[in-house]
Amino acid sequence: MSDGADFAATLGFPPPEDAAWSRIVDAGAESVELKVLLTPQPGSTLHLAGRHGRVRVRRLHLLDTPDLGLAHLGVNIRLRDRGRDRWDLTVRVRGEDPVPGGVPPTGSRVELDVLPGLVFRSTEVRTTVPPGTALAVRDGLRDVRDVLSDDQTTLLQGAAGALAGAELGVFGPLVIERATVPRVRCRLPHARHERCRFPGGRELEEFSARCAPTEARGTAEALADFLATHGLDPAPPHRTKTALWTDQLRSARYR
Repeated sequence: MSDGADFAATLGFPPPEDAAWSRIVDAGAESVELKVLLTPQPGSTLHLAGRHGRVRVRRLHLLDTPDLGLAHLGVNIRLRDRGRDRWDLTVRVRGEDPVPGGVPPTGSRVELDVLPGLVFRSTEVRTTVPPGTALAVRDGLRDVRDVLSDDQTTLLQGAAGALAGAELGVFGPLVIERATVPRVRCRLPHARHERCRFPGGRELEEFSARCAPTEARGTAEALADFLATHGLDPAPPHRTKTALWTDQLRSARYR
């Protein structure tokens, strides 16, 4: 195997000839996002992105029942502050059949999240929300279900069942410092580094790259090669930042 393939296998991605790559290609997803958790290091954002990489701050709020019942079902309602009075609202479901019959709503996007040793199918519908409406939802002055689009409501009801009508609270924010990593630095067309700060102070870092399903294997090798070349330490077990956040919220609830 090439160095990139060796590095990818060491991280936990499938070997080059593994049937998992064929399943990823044939899964019917529009895109693939490969993700690796990293051990937080001072200055890593600038180290990875370079002086010309774009760095932006996002604040993410999670809407769920007090016991995080939606997250338990693989359902996330996320309100995101993108800065400069720009907000969006996402309903995301991780699972093979997020709606009855397994047919996603017309306006949804289907993506595979590929982590070392894990593959998740994500179906999401994202909409833009006016600032005043977003603030009212964030502050508990307006029910988020009054703001959801028809496609978002369909996705939520299909995945959450009776919980789709449950009372929801607002958790967060999770503060995300996101840097776009120029292609010239990493040979990856859509790469980014994120430093996430959880309520309470814990931090994690994630490096990711998005590609077409047919390019997933090669992208995994290039991603692993980039991390190895830059001396970045993976931080297994690999999980999504939302999964780690909900685990932290559950732990805090039962202390």
